Amino acid sequence: MDAEINIEFQKKKVRHDWRRRVFRFGIWNLLYRFWFRLRVEGWENIPSDGPVIMMGNHMGVLDPVIMISFYPDRDIVPLAKIEAFDEPVIRYFVRHWGAIPVKRGTLDLKALKSSIDTIERGLVAMLYAEGTRSKTGLIKGQEGTAYLAHKTGAQVVPVAIWGTRDFPYSWWREFRRTQVTIRFGKPFKFIEVDKRALRDNLEAMTEEAMYRIAAILPPEWRGVYADLSRATQHYIDTEVNWTPVQKKLPRRVVVDSGPFDF
Repeated sequence: MDAEINIEFQKKKVRHDWRRRVFRFGIWNLLYRFWFRLRVEGWENIPSDGPVIMMGNHMGVLDPVIMISFYPDRDIVPLAKIEAFDEPVIRYFVRHWGAIPVKRGTLDLKALKSSIDTIERGLVAMLYAEGTRSKTGLIKGQEGTAYLAHKTGAQVVPVAIWGTRDFPYSWWREFRRTQVTIRFGKPFKFIEVDKRALRDNLEAMTEEAMYRIAAILPPEWRGVYADLSRATQHYIDTEVNWTPVQKKLPRRVVVDSGPFDF
């Protein structure tokens, strides 16, 4: 049975690999050439190996498209609301990319299993911490990322993105490329928590992780996590070692390598 599962995975991997390369080529040569001006900060904070989860905020509809355009030595696989798999146009991309469908507002065990499998296969899982888009700043985080990171032992890379909120209307108004900034914070891990006590601690773990995202966002986008003095560090370990991503970004991207204190 394991052999059959592995063969099926390899078939899907080959199918998704070439499609993902085509999509990335299109994003870099169309999206960034004509619609977005991209600035990336903290690229070296992404581990090049080992289990990794990216945990980010979500402002605009194109946030996932921008995230999958990156290749930190491996593919990034986002979780997508299950409704996206039925929407015209969008469903074509999420299906062919191999995004993980998730039912929001419920304990989606199938999505959880797919996410664990994605991480264990060496890919990067991308989760949006708030569970939905927020155009006014961070809203309360959902507990799925903390559970998944604890379950897999993955390093968590906080991701902050801004500039996509008003697209495409901003592009139509000004008729010039929209400035988008993505900032990758330093990775951390959740400390081991007794399995019986994990459920009781997930909310606190999530809150601590959300403040890590808030810390790398501009103050006006921190939302309910604006007061960084309330951040605690009881459940996360920032003293982790990682090998920085080796893949270089294209020249057309403005890259700031820091140093960053986050």
